[in-house]
Amino acid sequence: MLTVTHAALAIASTSLFMGTADPWVLGTAAVASQFPDVDTTGSVPGRIFYPVSRWLESRFPHRSVTHSFLVTGLLAIALLPLWFWGKPEFYWALVIGYWMGWFGDVFSKSGVAAFFPNQARLVIPANPRLRLSTGSKAEALVLAVLVFVAVVSININSAGGIMRTFDQALGSQSGAMEIYQRESSKHQIFAQIQGRHTITQQAIAGHYEVIGTVNQDLLVKDTQARLYRVGTSPEAQIAPEKVHVAVGATISLLTREVFLDSQSVRAAITSLTLPNTYISGRLTVDPLDRADIRLHGSKQYFQPLQQFGEVLELESASPGELLAVLGDAFATGNLIVRTIHVQP
Repeated sequence: MLTVTHAALAIASTSLFMGTADPWVLGTAAVASQFPDVDTTGSVPGRIFYPVSRWLESRFPHRSVTHSFLVTGLLAIALLPLWFWGKPEFYWALVIGYWMGWFGDVFSKSGVAAFFPNQARLVIPANPRLRLSTGSKAEALVLAVLVFVAVVSININSAGGIMRTFDQALGSQSGAMEIYQRESSKHQIFAQIQGRHTITQQAIAGHYEVIGTVNQDLLVKDTQARLYRVGTSPEAQIAPEKVHVAVGATISLLTREVFLDSQSVRAAITSLTLPNTYISGRLTVDPLDRADIRLHGSKQYFQPLQQFGEVLELESASPGELLAVLGDAFATGNLIVRTIHVQP
């Protein structure tokens, strides 16, 4: 096989087996695919490592020792430090790339001594007329197919993998949840939702920003900053039929924990009243201030503040909503404050 065909086979295989679109990983596999041919001085790696290739060429036939499961296994053992140094993706790229580098020659006319030191040649297919000749039209066709497979696999993996693409095609809520959990620390996530409102039974078809999760439901915000819980739970406001999510702008996510010990809520969060800030947690309101708590809101929307006796529970509430309810009240508890900064 030609050098480019070996590289294409290694890239396509690594992308498929590892589910990756990382150019550094795929490039590593492409380079590794050339090293089985170090057993001949006429190859590119043979010329680069001439002393090694000359020694191998004088002792072993071409496509024998370096084109075998034995050497591939030894290489996998020798490269194990890469795994323990926290680079498993490059470990597998090297192993898969090297393996595919010689396995492609199984389909050539002379085959390879895959089970070295046994010199028997592994050749596929059995019919000699169907085997590939280096640089032939048949190899050009194989190369085209490999490039196509590599492009499709890389495209799928760059979008998050085969299962993510499948879930996206179906518009499943579980797929949307998985994408949010994976990408929300790095990107804004938006959802195109079709379904019905569980209270009004009206049809829903709209574009929302996903801002969080509540158990197994998504929490989304519409253009008027109203929140909805989307899912199959009894508490959901939207029962979805299809949820197609899209990854938006790059963000930086700042998370802070705020503790209150009979302190003024306003004083504690005044410095945190930034756009795209969401507060979750639990506060116990001081007895003198409990009578002043007034919660308003329609059941048609998700209410980010819920009162249970002396306790106020928050789930992705805005600073303005919290201040509107508690204001200068004193409370005890802890809050998790998430602020999303959209990168320009």
